[in-house]
Amino acid sequence: MKRLPLMLVMSVLVIASMVLAACQPAAPTGEVTEPPSQGETQPPGEATQPPAAETQPPAPPSGAGVERAPLLRYGVLEDMTSTNVWALFDEADASAWNYYVQSWQWPVLYELSDQRFQVVPSVAEGFPTEFEQEGEFFVSTVTLKDGLVWSDGSPLTAEDVAFTANTVLKFRLGLNWLSYYNPTYLSHVEAVDPTHVKFYWYAEPGLALWQYGTLTGIFVSKAYWEPRIAEAWNLIADIDTGAPENADILAEAVDILQGLDNEGEPVGGQFQLVEWEPGAFSETAANDNYPLAGATVREFENGAYQRVKEGVFDETVLGEPEGPVVLEYVQGPHFDSVLYSLYASQDAGVLALRADEIDFLLTANGIQQGFVPQLESDPNIETVTTPNNGFRYLGFNHNRADLSNITFKQALACMIDLDFISQNVLQGQTLPVYTLVPEGNTDWHNPDVPKYCVGMDAGQRVNASVQMLKDAGFTWTGREPSWDGEAVIYGEGLTLPDGTPFAPVEILAPSAAYDPLRATSAVYIEQWFRELGVDATANLTNFNNILAAVYETGEYDAFILGWGLTIFPDYLCTFFDQDLGNPYNYVSEDLAALCETFLAETDIEAAKQQAFEIQNLLATELPYITLFTTPVVDAYRTTIQFPYTDVLGGIGPYLYGLPDKVRAQ
Repeated sequence: MKRLPLMLVMSVLVIASMVLAACQPAAPTGEVTEPPSQGETQPPGEATQPPAAETQPPAPPSGAGVERAPLLRYGVLEDMTSTNVWALFDEADASAWNYYVQSWQWPVLYELSDQRFQVVPSVAEGFPTEFEQEGEFFVSTVTLKDGLVWSDGSPLTAEDVAFTANTVLKFRLGLNWLSYYNPTYLSHVEAVDPTHVKFYWYAEPGLALWQYGTLTGIFVSKAYWEPRIAEAWNLIADIDTGAPENADILAEAVDILQGLDNEGEPVGGQFQLVEWEPGAFSETAANDNYPLAGATVREFENGAYQRVKEGVFDETVLGEPEGPVVLEYVQGPHFDSVLYSLYASQDAGVLALRADEIDFLLTANGIQQGFVPQLESDPNIETVTTPNNGFRYLGFNHNRADLSNITFKQALACMIDLDFISQNVLQGQTLPVYTLVPEGNTDWHNPDVPKYCVGMDAGQRVNASVQMLKDAGFTWTGREPSWDGEAVIYGEGLTLPDGTPFAPVEILAPSAAYDPLRATSAVYIEQWFRELGVDATANLTNFNNILAAVYETGEYDAFILGWGLTIFPDYLCTFFDQDLGNPYNYVSEDLAALCETFLAETDIEAAKQQAFEIQNLLATELPYITLFTTPVVDAYRTTIQFPYTDVLGGIGPYLYGLPDKVRAQ
């Protein structure tokens, strides 16, 4: 399974990533406590090498014995922008195209299992210790597997984890780094010895910060990076990097850090970047020291997860390895190298796939529907359609009393026929969505949220909507909406219960050239507003204009945008968090109370129940009216085979093409 719970599928996802760790208990203010004896109180270049090399001889190459084919060929549609790890996972160079190629280079303590998205050990041994309080901190310790080495043969130890976390905390890096190591909640990290790393938190962290945050964070080689960051470190070594008055110095240090060359950087993941020809291609090579290569992975129907590498390790977590096996494969890499060839358009990429120039075409959102018929007709190409881990939605400016009225939003949701949009208007290109958590995310999806007027025809919908509004005290100064047996008689002059006329509504939506699905939906939603007696206009405009109106000026009425999502649904709260500049101006004391509990929850079963409650609340109060999701279509040549293809979000967009698991046919 891809180890990074991130997808920059849509531009607005950057905003979501920056708020991943919201709603947690506040940490003490002031200087972040620096870890003891980690080389962090002196310039990094002066730190000594960890003693692991003396006590732990390097293991033999872990990739030995894994049968490999020579070359796996991917097509990409945009080039990389950087190879600096500190920039890649920050705002500076966050890009799906960077991640497709490079995210496989760095190890993680824990990863998400392939089919259930459970947190399971990667280079860690078993699970962390229970949290205990030590002085002002809450601490937990993770044990690493024995004999780990980087690609250059140097020991991979707890020192590397601590160094990475403490560097991110000191430099206050953002985006995905922030979701891994957040200085508001995580104080510091300490290497107890070569195989034990201890995390110091200001308060016991919930699942979002711990299991689905820090434990799945990447880390780098301390021996390689420590001397290289010395100049940047010296700029901020003696200052509180969280203090506003030091922002300029911190920005200068971050610029230096993220501008560093990384030639010769050792890796601990499956692949290492070996060549990049900007504008043409990039190539990675299998890491012979990847510790999990050759291991057999099994997922059991009862929830147990097993990874066995004969003579090296045999670990089973989350239950007993009993009963039916629902997934089994041998961990790769199964290719010596992976070539990523750049194509100027999806049209060119599809032609390359059909011409046997590439084995798999990587896309950010799946293959466009126009290309699917020709690919399906090619006997040498396999197409796979899977659910998307995201949705499009109609949002509202809740500073307007009329648009923030829950009854009105429920009546509008009743009028919006999602089945009609998906099946008739958009001709089966989309699937209706009724809650923020996709159906494919089975552990967290609540199938029983309120759904308004599902299965009703147009006449029944308008009658039900009018009754909702009348029961709540709405009136019409002109004409009440009705059904004449064949069509809706449009309402005129909808008026709120307090006598205030419902103001005109502008619905911002992407243009047809950018996204015909949302553009078409906006035109129909405009009519449903009008049927209820609201003067509405769909404004199909530049995507950036919508972002500016919603996230910068706040001058908007309603809009249609979309989200790509993570597996752990903390976004149920972070999308609407008041402390993070919630641009929708949606305020709910009930949601705030539920989120405070949910995001601090440490028990996964309790968290699932809380997520269900939050989905019920959101489907009732409707800060969003969810609209639809688009299935993801992947295409690849029959000369390769995947251990599984049923993937929430797609093999390409979500799992980056699984280069570590795909095999030659």
